[in-house]
Amino acid sequence: MADQISKSMTTVGWVLISIICIVAAVGVGYVIIMLLISPIPIWIKILAVVGILGFALLMASVIRDRFKAQKDDKYKDIEV
Repeated sequence: MADQISKSMTTVGWVLISIICIVAAVGVGYVIIMLLISPIPIWIKILAVVGILGFALLMASVIRDRFKAQKDDKYKDIEV
């Protein structure tokens, strides 16, 4: 069983990670908008957007797999 301090620290950690994710999403959106309105050749714009989307899909895949694996972890209740 987790104590109250551990639960509070986990909650604060998730809030901070959520804030960072929101800031990163806004930053990526800003970069994509700047790429689309700048006088850069279209093929460079397409490559940049595809790279950003590919990275985002890979990160989402890793996070999803970690959450799925966490449900079936047979060692999660073992204390050291």
